[in-house]
Amino acid sequence: MRFYKRLTQVKVISFDLDDTLYDNVPVIVAAEAWLLQALKHHRPESTLLSGENLAAIKRQILQLEPELSHNVSALRMRLLSEGLRQQGMGEAEAASMADEFYQGFLNERGKITVPETSHKVLTELGQRYQLAVITNGNLPLENTALAPYFKTVLRAGIDGRMKPAADMFNSLAQQTGVQRSEILHIGDHINTDVAGAVHAGCQAIWLNDQGRSAYDLQCLPHVELTRLEQMLELL
Repeated sequence: MRFYKRLTQVKVISFDLDDTLYDNVPVIVAAEAWLLQALKHHRPESTLLSGENLAAIKRQILQLEPELSHNVSALRMRLLSEGLRQQGMGEAEAASMADEFYQGFLNERGKITVPETSHKVLTELGQRYQLAVITNGNLPLENTALAPYFKTVLRAGIDGRMKPAADMFNSLAQQTGVQRSEILHIGDHINTDVAGAVHAGCQAIWLNDQGRSAYDLQCLPHVELTRLEQMLELL
C-alpha cells in the first residue's frame, strides 16, 4: 500500500469491473471465440466474418461513426449487422441475426468467476458505504454474482462517454446526492480509472496488482494498492 495524497471523507465507493473485481481476460477470450465460432457455423463458406476482417470493418465503422467508440454494445451490434450485411443479407435480417449473436455473446460474457476476496471486500464495505459501478464494458452485471452488491450501475454509452471522460463520475454524484470529492473510485487502469476519477474531482485508488511502475501514471492516485483486500485495511 502506497499513499500519494491524503484521503478525505468518503461516502460512495465506485468500482471498475473488468480486471478489478474479477479476471476479465479469459472471459473475453472465451466470449470472442464463441462468437467467431457461431458466425462460422452460420456462414461456413465465408471467410469474411473472421477476427481480422471484423476488426477491419470495426475500423471503418469508427471512421464514419466515431461516437460509437463510447458504447461497446452499440458498436458490436453495428459491427455484427454490417458484417452480416456484407454477406449479402438484407438489412432487417442482418439486424435480427446480429441481435441473436450479440445476446449469445453476452451470455458467454457473463460467465465470470468472482473471487472470494471480492465477495468479502464488497460485503464488508457495503455495510458502511454506498457502492456503485462505473464501467466502460458490457458485462451483463445483473446476471452475475456481483449484482446484489450494487444499487447504482453506470455504463459507458448509456450513461455518458467512456472513462476517462467525467460524465459517469458526474452522474454518480448527482444520483447519490454526494459531492464528487466524496466519491472514491477504484480500478486497475491508470488512464480510465485513475486519471478519469482524479480529473473529475473524485478520489482514486489504483489497484496495481500487476506490478506496474508508478512512472506509468499520468497523474497520481490518492492510494496505490497491490491487492483488493487492502481496501479493508485502508477504510
